[in-house]
Amino acid sequence: MWALVVAQFFYALGDGFLYPFVVFYLTRDLHLSMAHAGLLMGIAGIGYIAGQLPAAYLSDRFGPRRISVVSYAIAAIAVMTAGLVHNVWVWTIAYGLTLMMVGAAFPAVIHAMTLQVKPEHRTQGYSLLLLSQNAGIIVGPLVGLSLALYQFQWIFWIDAICLVISSLVLTRGIPQIVPARPMDSPRAHVSIWRTWLYFPPWKQSGFWSVALGGTLIGIIYSQLMSTLPMEMEHTVGILRWYGLLWAMNGALITVLQWPVSRVLRHGNRRFWMGLGAILYAAAMILLGMSAEIMLIVAAFVIVTLGELIYEPLPPTEYAAQAPKGYGARYQGAGSFFSAFGMVIGPVLGGVLLADAGHLVLWLAMGACGLIATWLIMHHSTSGTLRSDFTKTAH
Repeated sequence: MWALVVAQFFYALGDGFLYPFVVFYLTRDLHLSMAHAGLLMGIAGIGYIAGQLPAAYLSDRFGPRRISVVSYAIAAIAVMTAGLVHNVWVWTIAYGLTLMMVGAAFPAVIHAMTLQVKPEHRTQGYSLLLLSQNAGIIVGPLVGLSLALYQFQWIFWIDAICLVISSLVLTRGIPQIVPARPMDSPRAHVSIWRTWLYFPPWKQSGFWSVALGGTLIGIIYSQLMSTLPMEMEHTVGILRWYGLLWAMNGALITVLQWPVSRVLRHGNRRFWMGLGAILYAAAMILLGMSAEIMLIVAAFVIVTLGELIYEPLPPTEYAAQAPKGYGARYQGAGSFFSAFGMVIGPVLGGVLLADAGHLVLWLAMGACGLIATWLIMHHSTSGTLRSDFTKTAH
């Protein structure tokens, strides 16, 4: 378990240097407009979506260690390549491959944690992963801003080194787990499409309500890394605040995630996820009220509270829903929809900001949060629905 925590720390350390500042690289170094930068981020982000489902199947088939180790190693090579090229479309392909491999590692790492902890401790296990990720993210935004403005090349190399370390830690630190035999029906292997790009049955509404809500949460969260920094540059005019906000976010989660996870073990998971979604919505509405720095700080604090409550719970829900042998595929499918929101978010946000303005953008994001709350809390069942799976399969 601790190897997973250490590996995620180094992955997040590198990601904290790069991801919050990608939009600066595109607009400052490659001289793209904000709308064009958002479009390219969306195109590259398709890779993150594309990596989730095939890797989830392979994790169920061959075990999560092999998939996570290879994925992080390839991601390191790809991000180094992205730092060496200066053609917009070659960069998009290289960065897209980086995101694809990182996306492939995610369901494998989550599934590995699922297999190594008892069901009643899963929320705390996932919380440890979040804690380690946010501990790593603290450094990047603080140090990375200066590099982003003057020596962006170093950011790509730092991210690549961190990915290599993550791959090595997973190689040495977690056992090769023998996958469980799946609860297959005669129709389970009807096509390559269903095997490699697996989604749970539509009748398993407990999964879909969380997954679709997660898409909306992804759209919301992506604005903090795309439209918000560009707004801060033009309205607040002090970009150093942006790095400080992410450092504050990471520090609060590092300190509070473990005690919060102990509270989340009690009560209904749907209630806690709905509360987290409401906090996301409130933060977005607050951002729409004013561009004053203190309101932005307050909104970031509220987002952080929502993140503390919401983020550990969807993987717990997917693990509870998954039939035997399908654990990674359920995690991959859930992560797919969250990633889809993160990918389309910068595109939607850029269009709304450019064509409709500041207020419409953030009110629309607030509405997404409220709809996510309804989707999550409307379905009250929080346990496994294997009977739905069986009936749909037959």
